[in-house]
Amino acid sequence: MKKDTYLNRHIKEGMNNFKRNGWMTVASVSSLTLMIFLIGFTFLLLLNLNHMTTKVENNVEIHAYLKDVNSDDVKNLINTIQTFDHVSSVTFISKHKGLESFMKNLGDEGGAFQTLKNDNPLNDELVIKTAQPKDVASVAKKIESLPLVDKTAYAKTVVSHLVTATKIARLAGTIFIIGLTFTAVHSVTNTIKITVLARKEEIQLRKLIGATNGFIRIPFFIEGSIIGLLGAFVASILILIGYYFVFIYFSKYINLDFIELLSPLPLIPISCLILLIFGIFIGIMGATSSLRRILRV
Repeated sequence: MKKDTYLNRHIKEGMNNFKRNGWMTVASVSSLTLMIFLIGFTFLLLLNLNHMTTKVENNVEIHAYLKDVNSDDVKNLINTIQTFDHVSSVTFISKHKGLESFMKNLGDEGGAFQTLKNDNPLNDELVIKTAQPKDVASVAKKIESLPLVDKTAYAKTVVSHLVTATKIARLAGTIFIIGLTFTAVHSVTNTIKITVLARKEEIQLRKLIGATNGFIRIPFFIEGSIIGLLGAFVASILILIGYYFVFIYFSKYINLDFIELLSPLPLIPISCLILLIFGIFIGIMGATSSLRRILRV
């Protein structure tokens, strides 16, 4: 018998197995759809959390507030700081410009501070950026020790809390995904097990006449793959539509620099492809689990 005939026979048998279980198959595909959707949702959530954390870290600036200085002092101070390791840029902001920026950020209420222009209480400042977020603390400490610097400030607490929260979210998300994967495999296993039990004598007879385990497994692998692929396909469609609308909403209504979702392209097509492959893998794992005991005979 030709190889393609073997393949056609296995595919036909796998399709028949898929149809044979009826509502059990529908229930398995439905539960698998929900679980793969939750896995995909969690995966995208973790990716976006990581993206936001990285963006916040990369935008951490050191604000060095200066004592009374003249223009020459400022130039010398900038030149000194630029020689420090890990410093990528230094920008001078005069106290007059700082007050204008402060009033502008307050909008209509900023007009109440017009009287401060003649007696400006702010300090001239330098805004320093580092090459890596992890270098902020050491650079800030070094800058603060300079004679012309009154004090330094940066969002140390915010960043540390954000990084800690992200690490916890990553761990929780990973555990959640692993748990859902085992549950999904168990769901497919129970569905295919019905077919296996119904054909137990036939499978054992095939083994007695010399059929290999691999030959017997193929139709069940196909059945599991179909269940996994269907569940992953529906879940991928839901994620595709859902993420698109969430992205549009955030882009339109959430106007915060650090809350920025990853672009749907190429993220969503790649994620959906991964979920489809993952669904097939879950289906095959479920088929393998359901056949393990009976093939020992």
